[in-house]
Formats: sequence, structure tokens, C-alpha cells
Amino acid sequence: MWPARWAAALLSLTLLLAQAGASPSSTSVSADNSYWYDWGLYGVYPQKKYESFGASSPWTNVLRSDPRCSDGYIFIEPRGLAVTTPGPIILDQEGNLVWIQTKWGQAMDVKVQTYQGNEYITFWHGSDNGTFGQGYYLMLNSSYDVFKKVTPAGNFSGDLHDFRITPEGTAMMTIYEKLPWDLSDFGISDGWIIDSLFQEIDLATGALVFQWRASEHFAVADTLAPIAAFGSSEALAFDFFHINSVDRDGDGNYIVSSRYMCAVACLDPAAGGAVVWQLGGRRSSFADLSGGAASNFSWQHHATWYEGDLLTIFDNGAYDALHTAAYSRGLLVALDRANMTAELVQDFVAPQRLLVPSQGSVQRLLPGNSSSSSSSSDDNAEETVLVGWGHTPAYTEFSASGEPLCDVHLGAVNLAGMGWCKNYRTFKYRWVGRPSASPDVAMRPKRAALYASWNGATEVRRWVLQSGASAEGAFEDHGSVEKTTFETRLDVPEEAREYVRAAAIDKDGAVLGYSRAVSRHEETKVEPMEAPPQTSLAAVVGRIAGAAAAGVIAFCALVYCFRGAIARGFDYCMTEVGRGISKIWRRPAEHAHKYEMLPTG
Repeated sequence: MWPARWAAALLSLTLLLAQAGASPSSTSVSADNSYWYDWGLYGVYPQKKYESFGASSPWTNVLRSDPRCSDGYIFIEPRGLAVTTPGPIILDQEGNLVWIQTKWGQAMDVKVQTYQGNEYITFWHGSDNGTFGQGYYLMLNSSYDVFKKVTPAGNFSGDLHDFRITPEGTAMMTIYEKLPWDLSDFGISDGWIIDSLFQEIDLATGALVFQWRASEHFAVADTLAPIAAFGSSEALAFDFFHINSVDRDGDGNYIVSSRYMCAVACLDPAAGGAVVWQLGGRRSSFADLSGGAASNFSWQHHATWYEGDLLTIFDNGAYDALHTAAYSRGLLVALDRANMTAELVQDFVAPQRLLVPSQGSVQRLLPGNSSSSSSSSDDNAEETVLVGWGHTPAYTEFSASGEPLCDVHLGAVNLAGMGWCKNYRTFKYRWVGRPSASPDVAMRPKRAALYASWNGATEVRRWVLQSGASAEGAFEDHGSVEKTTFETRLDVPEEAREYVRAAAIDKDGAVLGYSRAVSRHEETKVEPMEAPPQTSLAAVVGRIAGAAAAGVIAFCALVYCFRGAIARGFDYCMTEVGRGISKIWRRPAEHAHKYEMLPTG
């Protein structure tokens, strides 16, 4: 009995010490270890490494999977100290890597958008100061080559929060700017604010179509954000509005989300951007037919307009220590603009009742619609809704009635409060990737195996092993292996010739591409994917954070391994009490919810 206990404890410690360099054989953690995954047993941001490819990908924790989830690929952008090589990522339904690119470093708002009849991956790239971003936007074609770099008009930098392409070939983007401001309402006469702007520009010419700034239409005093120590200098400028999304309704009006006003507003471009109506905040225009559930959202993100006067919003319900709710929600709200009423159609709550202090997204996946900023699947049988949990590295796909269908964690969600691993937004789209680069392979002679992968290729169904007497000569086939995950192992038979390569085959049996040929008797060296240099401070803090989490989990793992002995000790002293404690220990946590109204005074 005791040797088994010590063996279990030793195994737990070994897993903890090795988690940073772990290379799991499966893409997703097993259900038996899901609890420990969420407490950091495999690291704050568990990763899967590959033989043939020089980058790692998230090792996901799939808690729920359901065939009713819509078809498509998941688009994410993990970030935080534990994410040492960030970049835009595409995963499949099972959490397998499809594509990653680290050469740009941190990306934000990664999604698929349509421009002039073609689909592009778009995202923000630049420097993030924790409040807003300064950079530009990239559009990648289906070969993952840069099609266009987009910047705002004038002397502005593009902000990380939102970039949306319209059917008219224009793009809307968020912008931040620091300005001197009279903050006498807060006791500061010579103050500074961070103003929120957005622009709409013509993508073909770069010409400005429309520009709007919050300070011209909203009173700084109407903010719900505490000014605290901010506002006294340019370095401590007060962010009173904090724009985090911009969209358009069917009439051409703009729809903006203000996190610090706790409101979504409609703006009329014909009237210079004047406020038409406001949902939520101190001056809400709508009567709430749902007893407050449609308009008492707070610190929200990602407002998106849909035909039929429907609006989706990610309701954080929390901002640092300011909590309005017990948990965050995705919202679908119906507006009656004739009678000025708002009604909650459905809310979407994580199975774990997550409370997310920042970031987050909501995307309706509608049947019969092609991929766009708001919908993803051509042939979904039913509507579903995808919610990304932002500061908590997780996403959940729901039925239209709010039932969780697919639930996936990208990191240790129980440690999410530290901010070591998070994901700004999560989207799902149908996407066809045809990389301009060739497939990757790596030979491992001791295993007599050739490993093959192709970063970004979505049409590969199987791999064929080929060999030849020289790298440039004729090749013959040695059988094929179905592609099921990002990387495929091809066993090299004894009769294979000196040089081996892999051929990627599509569903119709056509060859999509060939890898380079490598010697079957030499170990292939794989170079790491290009990535910007990481600051030494971030690297050190990230390692310390991982080590601290591992230490805590090591202690918990030891307690878990010896829980039987601990229980017997209690039984020895007080049998009945010991049994009672054991029962309480195993009881699942209960989640209570009380959603409070936001103060309006």
C-alpha cells in the first residue's frame, strides 16, 4: 500500500517538474485529469510540442463536446506572461492545431472577414500598454501571406480593440488619444483624459470616411469608472470612456461599446455622430422589459448588431475589485426602437459560472450564412452562440436556448485571476487554408519514423510516405496514413531508399504538396519558428509564475495522494467526524447567482 502511495506522489511531482517541457501525445487532456489541468498541474498554459514543426500549440482541456456545435475552426490569440511565444492561432473542433504564426508576436482580435469577395484573416499587431494599443492591422490571404497593412487616417495608431470590415469595402477601427482636460468635477482643473475615437476609412485608398470621438458627445462626469489616482498628468491620463467595439446597424448608424460608461450607444453619422440612443449606463434610453437583465450589464465588451434589432454583448459584470454580478454572461438583447424597450432574449453562462474582469466576446453562428464578423457556417442545422471568456482562458459554444454544448479551456482557469494566460476574443469560422510554404517533415532514425505536418493546410486528408535513391530523383510510394491531428507519424519500412519525403493528399486523392526530402539515417534538425525577442523581465516573471503555480499544485497533489491516510487519521480519533469531513470534501461546489442592478445615480 505505502509503496503505491509513494509512487503516486513521485509521479505527481515528476509531472509538475516536467510540465514546462511536456510534449503530450494527445491534443486534449483526459477527463480524469481535467480537475488538475484547471489547477495548473500541466502548467498555467499547457502546450503541445511537435517533432516536425518549430512551434508549440495549446494543449486544451475539452470538458464538453457535442455534434450540435457548428462546423468551423476556432480563432484565438492567447496572451499573458505564461504565453512565451504569442501569435494568432487556429484550432479545429477537437483542439488540434491548424495554424500558428509567431513572427509578429502578440495579435489581437483575430477573425475572418470578407473584402471584395475574398476572405482574409485580420488582426491587430503592435504594442499594448495594458489600456489600449498602438499599432496597425494586417490582412492575410488564404495562403497566409500579407495582403494589406491597414493604418488609421492621419497621425493616429490603430488600437487593439476592434477592426471591422464593411460590405462597402470600408473598415472601422478603434483609436485612443491623450488630451489635456478640465476635470474640475473630480477636483482636478488641469487634468488629462484618454479619449476614445473610431474611424471609418476606405480600404482601397486609405481615405477617411468618418471620425468620431467620445469627448465631444459624452460628459466625462457620466463615467462609472473610479478616477482614483488618475487624471493629474499625461502619464496618468484618465480613461473615462474606453471604447472596445464599433459596429453599424442596418440604417448605417454606428454602434459603440463603452466599458467605463457601462453602455452601448447608437450614433448618427448624418448628425456628426450625435447619440441616437443609449442602452445601459447612467442615461439608458430604454425601458427594460426583463426587469433589468437586458440593460444592467457592466464593464462590457464586444457589442454586435444583427438584423431584426438584435444585439449581442459580453457582460463582464466585473472590473478589478468592482463586481456587479456573481458571474459574467453573453447576452442576446432585442430592442424595440419604436417603443424604446429592451428585452433579454437569452443569456449564456459558463458551466463553471466564470466571473471575468476584462475582455471577452460573443458570436452568433447562424445557419445559412457564410463566414463574416458575426457568423461562420454555411450549413449549420441550428443557430449556436460562441462565447469567449477573455481574461479566463476558455470558450463555450451554446445552443440558442443557452445550453452549453462544447466547452474548452486553454489554460488553468482556476489561476486565471493572476492574468498569466488569457485570450482577448474567440471566434469560429469556416476557412480554407492553402499555405504558400511546403509541408514540414522530421526524420527520427531510432524510431524509424518520419513526422509530417503542414502549418495552415486545411484540405489534407492523408499523408503518403515516399522514398528515393536521391533527394532530386524519382520517388516511390510506401503506403499512406490518415491525417487526424496536426502532426502525423509515418513509419519508414526497411525497404525504403535513402531519402524519404511526405506527400499531402486531399479528399479526392490529388497531391496538394510535397515536403523536402531528408535522409532516413540522419536526425532532422527543426528550427524554431521566428518570433520577436521576448523581454527578459517577462521571461523571468513568466517562469517564476509557472514555478509558483507548480509548487502550490505539488502540495495539493501530495495531499490528494495521501488523502486516504489523512482520512484514516481522522477516523482513528473520531470515526464519524472523519467520515463526515470526507463526504464534505468530495461534495461538488455550488454556484449561487445574484445579479444586482447597476446604480443609476
